[in-house]
Amino acid sequence: MIAPSGRRRRRLAAPAAVLALCLIASGCVQKSEKVPERPWNPAPVVQGAPWRAFTPNSWWNTPVPDDAPSNPKASAILHYMSTAKESGEGCVRLAGAAGSPWGQPVYWAKPGDPTYRVTVTKADAPPELQDLRIPDGALAAQNNDGSMTVFDVDRGYVVALTDAGYDADSRTWRASGATVTYLDSNGLDVRTGQSTDDRNQGSHRGNNAAVMMARYDEVKAGRIEHVLKVASGPDVSRRSVFPMVGSDGSSSDPSAPPQGLRFRIKPSVDLDSLGLPRQALVIARALQQYGFYIGDSGGVTALKLEDTRLEGRGELWDLAPDALCGLPLTPEYWDVLPGGYRPTG
Repeated sequence: MIAPSGRRRRRLAAPAAVLALCLIASGCVQKSEKVPERPWNPAPVVQGAPWRAFTPNSWWNTPVPDDAPSNPKASAILHYMSTAKESGEGCVRLAGAAGSPWGQPVYWAKPGDPTYRVTVTKADAPPELQDLRIPDGALAAQNNDGSMTVFDVDRGYVVALTDAGYDADSRTWRASGATVTYLDSNGLDVRTGQSTDDRNQGSHRGNNAAVMMARYDEVKAGRIEHVLKVASGPDVSRRSVFPMVGSDGSSSDPSAPPQGLRFRIKPSVDLDSLGLPRQALVIARALQQYGFYIGDSGGVTALKLEDTRLEGRGELWDLAPDALCGLPLTPEYWDVLPGGYRPTG
């Protein structure tokens, strides 16, 4: 369904096609296989708050001010997002909710974890993949994307892997794509020309592994303090805008949004009045304060949840996939920011 690797899957694999049709047609959920519980390195906590990647004034971590300008094509873009082919219910669904396999596992490497040379089929793989720490028992997402996030705070970077897999016989990892982003930088891909660290590079077209999903520790603490990535169901534009450096879209429709475009729930929307479940309310508040950006293409418009079940911690989410569908992608609820817009806080 969702392709974090940075390419729109023109030949949708059978499991993804089944899930996309299931979600669009009836709201049902494809269940993952049972995973036994096992030890998991916990996420760091800083001064009682969830740990956050990148500098405070980075594009990823800067809230959108209430008086931010509007995209002149906002109404047309929202109409496209809510009515075009693959728009589903015209809202942002939660990928990985209710035991579906479309979430993103997140691992926190620490000193003493085994190191691997990760074989990456993409050319010019980041050099950090030659000696990457991955905790024992880590598993990539059980879908046709095989995505996963690995934070290594001690070494100072976060890694996104796509089509990742571990071969127990040879004790090796492989992936079709990888991106490394340094945690004390502004988190921008070096190809933007504005990164504060030239080592921020990889195959995800400007995406980074820190914002690819809603982390459970952030939601549990009641605060997500950064923008989140969303995959668009309707085909996106061939164009991209900052902070993306490319698009996997193919649409020439003038209303199709470019990848990198940022949306936010209008400040005037009273989220507390909508009766959202607690976990959904935390995510919605982040979408109101920081928003989401389109970073990918998918079978439905969706925001990934961290896959705690695959991490071996059991199912910790208490959410339905349509928990945010009371906030349809319409001008009543959403703002669209100008292409390349950079909030100033």
